[in-house]
Amino acid sequence: MTVKTAAVVALSLSAFAFASTAQAAPNILLIIGDDIGVETMASYGLAENVPSTPNLDEMARNGLRLNNFWSQPVCSPTRATIVTGRYAFRTGVGRPVSKFGPVPENPVHSAGGGGGGGGGGAGNPLRAIPRNGLPSDEFTLPSVLAATTNPAYATAAIGKWHLADADNGWFNHPNIVGFDHFSGGWGGSTESYHAWNKLVNGEVSSVTGYTPTDKIDDALSWIDAQGEAPWFMWLGFNLPHTPLHTPPDYIEFEPEEGFTNIEDFDAMIETMDQEIGRLLQEMDPSVRDNTYIIFMGDNGTPGGTLRPPVPQGRGKGSVYRGGINVPFFVTGPDVPQGSVSEALVNSADLFVTIMELAGLDPEQIVPEEVVTDSVSFRSTLSAPESPSNRDWIFVDEFFGNFAGVETANYAIRNERYKLLRSGGVVEFYDLQNDPWEASNLLDQQLSAAQQAAFDELQDQVHELRSGG
Repeated sequence: MTVKTAAVVALSLSAFAFASTAQAAPNILLIIGDDIGVETMASYGLAENVPSTPNLDEMARNGLRLNNFWSQPVCSPTRATIVTGRYAFRTGVGRPVSKFGPVPENPVHSAGGGGGGGGGGAGNPLRAIPRNGLPSDEFTLPSVLAATTNPAYATAAIGKWHLADADNGWFNHPNIVGFDHFSGGWGGSTESYHAWNKLVNGEVSSVTGYTPTDKIDDALSWIDAQGEAPWFMWLGFNLPHTPLHTPPDYIEFEPEEGFTNIEDFDAMIETMDQEIGRLLQEMDPSVRDNTYIIFMGDNGTPGGTLRPPVPQGRGKGSVYRGGINVPFFVTGPDVPQGSVSEALVNSADLFVTIMELAGLDPEQIVPEEVVTDSVSFRSTLSAPESPSNRDWIFVDEFFGNFAGVETANYAIRNERYKLLRSGGVVEFYDLQNDPWEASNLLDQQLSAAQQAAFDELQDQVHELRSGG
């Protein structure tokens, strides 16, 4: 097992003891981990020998944990849902973006630098299909925060983006969709965590050092520069996405029999946790106390680093639980400490919920012609035991942009049952009795209650995909 040589920075309880009366304009910090399912986090209690994450554990103990939060199965689509509040079949972002523009000649990275695609499996011919980024004419969350709040929110995206392509603005895309400031990588992964191409507001330069540390340094610098102005920050880690590596403060032991790189994977999660702790400790306490801090995963854990109870082959890239049920913690001015919610929440729901946290009414802000799928869970943050604002949640996954929607994999669930289509095969599960989807109910005669639930979920999918 990988062992850390430096002490992990754990936040004291006071770091999350938020002021009882928040200012009118709270800050909002959205932290996105890359490739982590719920089974990787100790606070969910699902797996053994998980990484040590004291700072994220502290968030769970002193804020709200969502047990039924769904991301999309892979990274770019999840990011698109957050920015637009729209499911993948509406934006065309159904897989990780691969239609990249030109990259400057650079001694650090090859022409693929700034991020490979990710997902899909080696040798899969579908990977050759160009996968476009988020259209530049989408109505977006950061543009709303910058233009309609009073006082105006400053906005920054730091770290992983992976929504830019050759046609939507490329290096300028984060700024085009509304972020005042962007600093990070435009693609899905970094060829090295120690040397990479760094994009800052449309300009690319070669950088060396350790990527996660650089992100947190940039985040702290930008936050300090905002003074009294309210702000929204998107902080996208690459950790623990490939390339798997041993972080600088770890000792790598001799691989055990059956070694799968899970030791490095766990070390990368622990390093992410340490850097999150550094960020929150070094923020001015008065700023931190008036900040909603959200942590989420962008999709499930990849194959090769899965641990029970997630079945092999049902992690990242799949519409099974292991691919879409990801960690979600939030702390903030009125979030009860140590609370847990079973509410059904989708990554698209951050779109309107963040607007409401900033004091906006989405019904007045979002144009009537823009169809969104975002349902606010603002009430869940202050009343975690209240009924879910959703009756169901949905995800989809497909190659070929809009051309691939018809044959997409998808999943939809209500409180108890889940309907999915994977590889053209429809499956149906009772999540109450079978949370990891081992027994397809369609292999037997459905009861009347099961048939009613199946029909209802199937009708909802058809209504959605027909434009509803």
